[in-house]
Amino acid sequence: MPSIFVASAIVGFTSFAFTFFTFLRVFWESIVTMWNAHREIKPVMDNLRTELYGERAYFKNALKQARSKSKASTRYAPEIQPLAILNDGIKGLMREFRELEEPFLDRPEEAEDLDIEKSGRVSLRGNYAPMDLWRRFAWLHNKDNVVNLGTMTNRIQARRIAYETSNTLDCVRKIQQHLEELDDRIYALEEHFLGERLDDGKIYVRRQYRER
Repeated sequence: MPSIFVASAIVGFTSFAFTFFTFLRVFWESIVTMWNAHREIKPVMDNLRTELYGERAYFKNALKQARSKSKASTRYAPEIQPLAILNDGIKGLMREFRELEEPFLDRPEEAEDLDIEKSGRVSLRGNYAPMDLWRRFAWLHNKDNVVNLGTMTNRIQARRIAYETSNTLDCVRKIQQHLEELDDRIYALEEHFLGERLDDGKIYVRRQYRER
């Protein structure tokens, strides 16, 4: 029996120690996050704002071009759907960014400037308010959400790059096909004008070589 009590006490103490040190680690990380909030908010938010604005501008122009080309030829219509899906994803991330950024702005109404549909010009730098205790707590609460938002933005960027790469490879294949067709036509013309027809009905190229 005593050995059972000793083992139980050891397990209980180990569990308590683990919980206590975990609490200390989380508490210390929270203090550090709040302490560094004034140095982290502006670069993190401005960088995320720039990435979102750049992606939104890209998809807006790409959609405009794809719709214009689809009116001229229906073969460009399949390009619209993937662009529209990625564009909707970026628009949703921009709305989430405005909600996360609003508590730190000197004037919250500035968050509306990020909407490209309403404003032709977008500031890539936010006018953030001086840091106080309340905003430090807000940063502690929202930092993980901002990091996750950046991760989702990077995923959309990766999909956009994959889409561009796929289109580029498709264009290269089409150019290669056109070059092969052109080479065949040149060869056929060469046979027609420079060749000679023999008894088997085929045209054999008669080339003239200059003496060196």
